Amino acid sequence: MLKNVMNLHLFDESGEGGNGGQTNSGDNGNGSQGNAGATYTYQQAEEIATARAQRAEQAALKSFFQQQGMSDIEVQQAIADYKANKEKNKPNVSEIEKERDTYKQQVEQMNNEKVLTSKGVKSEDLDYVMFKVTKLVDDKTDFKKAAEKFLKDNPKYAGAGTYRIDTSSGSEGKGAGGSLNSSINDAIRQAARR
Repeated sequence: MLKNVMNLHLFDESGEGGNGGQTNSGDNGNGSQGNAGATYTYQQAEEIATARAQRAEQAALKSFFQQQGMSDIEVQQAIADYKANKEKNKPNVSEIEKERDTYKQQVEQMNNEKVLTSKGVKSEDLDYVMFKVTKLVDDKTDFKKAAEKFLKDNPKYAGAGTYRIDTSSGSEGKGAGGSLNSSINDAIRQAARR
């Protein structure tokens, strides 16, 4: 394999290059020294290389299409159609990210609702409790811990901590209506025995 080796000393300004150190020290008429060759910045060289590559690509495509029997107008139309299809098929990354974030929020909300309902929060209180618990979430506290803290401080929103009045005896019973159900069942049984 052959490698092209470039002698960089040729371009060294110290004058020790392959041309014996010749420099152009001629006066160009206005008192400044002139350069025999043009110099380009990296950006200019990159632009020139890109333009040449595009022209070569255009020429190759044109040659291919002409070999297929197409006229110059058909070649230009085919190239324009190809570029339009290429742009049309390019994915819109910002739209995809926006859609992903929307679905991510929906899944997170469903998971949060599931956590709250498992802790006994009633459906009519769910939005309020979720709003309050979300305010408690930070870098150190996740939603589950914040929900536990909020429901501990506000037990009236948790289903297991509600108070009901036992209608048969007039006393209060703690729970989700356990004593109320048993008293209703007792009243039904007594009525059936008569």
